[in-house]
Amino acid sequence: MALVKKFPPEASAPSTIHPDYLSPSSAKSYLSCSLRFFFERVAQIRKPTTIALHVGKAIHATLQSFNLARWRGEDSSEAIMEKAFSSHFLELEKTEGPVDYANEETRQKVHSCAWNTVKAYMASGEVSSQMPLGVEVGMSAAILGLPIPVRGVIDLVQHDLTAVDYKSAAAKPDAGHAAFDHELQLVTYQMMIEEATGDAPPSLDLIYLVKTKTPQVIRVKTPPANEQRKQRIADLYKIAYEGITTERFHPQPGMQCSWCQYRKECVGWCRR
Repeated sequence: MALVKKFPPEASAPSTIHPDYLSPSSAKSYLSCSLRFFFERVAQIRKPTTIALHVGKAIHATLQSFNLARWRGEDSSEAIMEKAFSSHFLELEKTEGPVDYANEETRQKVHSCAWNTVKAYMASGEVSSQMPLGVEVGMSAAILGLPIPVRGVIDLVQHDLTAVDYKSAAAKPDAGHAAFDHELQLVTYQMMIEEATGDAPPSLDLIYLVKTKTPQVIRVKTPPANEQRKQRIADLYKIAYEGITTERFHPQPGMQCSWCQYRKECVGWCRR
């Protein structure tokens, strides 16, 4: 979503923010903290990439390569995927860095830990013997009352329409919290699959790759949403769209402030 605007906006100026679509990540970002959303996506203030974000992107890119290779009948061996991982890891440092490593030793440890996590997934029972219907599937859905579509990319659509999203984490997730925290994303995927196929997925799944000393691979399964849950998600998109287009950006203090990279900018905020 390309949003470009100078900060601070004049109070009397009409809104210039008219997104062509919303995604689960953009809506969640706005709802979590509208001012952070502004700094990151509207003013586009660049910050050093955190190690956790960099590792997550490198793992995700490698899993995409792995699944695509299997889907196409190409070589998905450990040796080939290790080369793919190293390539993704380096390319992301160049294109989305700098990454805030303390030193080169830290970088090497991070690289090794992330690759071991990918290997754990490749060797796990979570890799189905049946080929998926799609990998990195871009889809959209129309929501009644929302003037723009919702778009997203599903990491993996299994043979039975189960939507799968990969997450990297430093600790074992709590299943109930994980399902609730990512409900907007998962229910959106269900709505997209239903609109595209006419059928509901049997499950909405998160696969966590946990970067512990001995990596763990944990699947969190969520039943498909009923109409009440889908309406709840539709209402959240409408709230996000209204807030973005009417430029309601303000601090929303909470636990997330302790790791937010925009605290300096936030402290300088005042309503104009």
